Amino acid sequence: MNKRAVFRTKTERLTVAGMLLAVGIILPYATAHGLGIQGNILLPMHIPVFICGILCGPFWGGMCGIILPLLNSLITSMPALYPNMPMMAAELLVYGTVSGLIYHKTPLGSKKAGVYLSLVISMVCGRIIYGLVFRFMLIFDGDLKAASAIAALVTGLPGIAIQLLFVPGVVFAVEGLFRKSKTDALQSAKNLILSDKATCVVIKEDKIVSIEHGSGIKPVIDLYYQGFIRDAVIVDKIIGKAAAMIMVLGGVRACYGITVSKSAVEYLEKHNVPVEFDKCTEYIVNRKGDGICPMEETVKDIEDAKTALEALKAKVASLSQGK
Repeated sequence: MNKRAVFRTKTERLTVAGMLLAVGIILPYATAHGLGIQGNILLPMHIPVFICGILCGPFWGGMCGIILPLLNSLITSMPALYPNMPMMAAELLVYGTVSGLIYHKTPLGSKKAGVYLSLVISMVCGRIIYGLVFRFMLIFDGDLKAASAIAALVTGLPGIAIQLLFVPGVVFAVEGLFRKSKTDALQSAKNLILSDKATCVVIKEDKIVSIEHGSGIKPVIDLYYQGFIRDAVIVDKIIGKAAAMIMVLGGVRACYGITVSKSAVEYLEKHNVPVEFDKCTEYIVNRKGDGICPMEETVKDIEDAKTALEALKAKVASLSQGK
């Protein structure tokens, strides 16, 4: 998953997209009736679509782009249902989709100027689609009166300038706010573990939702069976390959270990799970400190997570009987 993504869960993206749809209805109405400026000059409907694509990704950006002109047309009659709405819907669909694709799915998005690159490239693509749809409609309606792509570009220059100034500012502010929230939750989880108040902490939606005190791999296995680690960030005192395999099987979003083994890091990275740590060791030692942890030994030559889970359960049962 893209490390730049602010809103990662479907619920987060749906909520933000819904809010931006509301903004996309209010803003054009306010500028037209409050300021008396036509929409084709300030292009207020474009702003929330660009923001949605960049913050939420190509799918939600595209959905916002295609739905917004239709809703505005039905609610406020701006744009007119025909001929403007079909052209705007196609144009904004491309804006939201292309800006999201560039920012989330290409190396351009990871650059410092990624927001600006996403905006400019999607603007060009959107105008091309606008012109193509206009030409297509002319085939069936020779009397069609709508601005050509070039004329629309010239008329909308003030709006384009506003977008290039306003959209990046909003994106940077939101990213900064949410990254600070994520950092605060992670630091709180680390403090709990370092002060021996927890051995494993679960973070969801930037909030600590579970604090575990068990030793060994048992807390992670219990959380897996509860379905509690899916889409979560796991902060653990010790992450070896055994714990890493359970986390991957449970669908964690990311994990942080105070101490991790090299094999754990390799397994997590192989399965595209972001991992950070304070200390990385060759392997996790047993409680006596004179050899490899039995859980690590159990999964050393196993690559399939489901097979590892069954082997770990059997090992835990065997150790319990031995006690």
